[in-house]
Amino acid sequence: MKPLSINFVEDPLWRRPVATRWRQILIGLGLATALAAAAVYWQWQVLDRELAETTQAVALARGEIAARTPPPPAPLLLSEPQIVAINSAIDQLNTPWPTVLDGFERVASSHIALLQIEPDHRRRLVKGVAEAKDHQQMLGYIAQLAATAPFAGAMLTRHEVNEKDPNRPLRFIFEARLDGSSALTAPDAEPSVLMK
Repeated sequence: MKPLSINFVEDPLWRRPVATRWRQILIGLGLATALAAAAVYWQWQVLDRELAETTQAVALARGEIAARTPPPPAPLLLSEPQIVAINSAIDQLNTPWPTVLDGFERVASSHIALLQIEPDHRRRLVKGVAEAKDHQQMLGYIAQLAATAPFAGAMLTRHEVNEKDPNRPLRFIFEARLDGSSALTAPDAEPSVLMK
């Protein structure tokens, strides 16, 4: 008969049979994996809850910002007279004043008193009022003005003798066209002097 091996004390792991050892190792690894998976799932739940809270806080902050922000201003709508007035002001600002004044200075004479000049932007004209001692000086001034840059022509529109002045000067109103106007004569044409 064979001797019986009875041992009431459990063998340590390294002394157990190989199959039993591996089974216990696999059970331990399974338990460790299950614990790690549970920890990862718990962490994922915590992060998901924090993300939901953050998203809700951002939405509330955006709502508060939108409530505090004034609405954008309505587009500026201008009436036709306002547009005309603005365009007139722009035209006046775009008048080449230094060039125009230089042109008037080139034809200045001691026999002519230039009293007033005023631009007419729509017609590209400069209207003026002046006084002369006689008709010859008046016509000479208009002819000189018509031949001087930046003017493309000049026209006498009205004249009268100033009876209130003891010297009785001849007051006349004229228009001088500026270069670049669509109403100008051809470039090689002679400047014109017209009388009404």
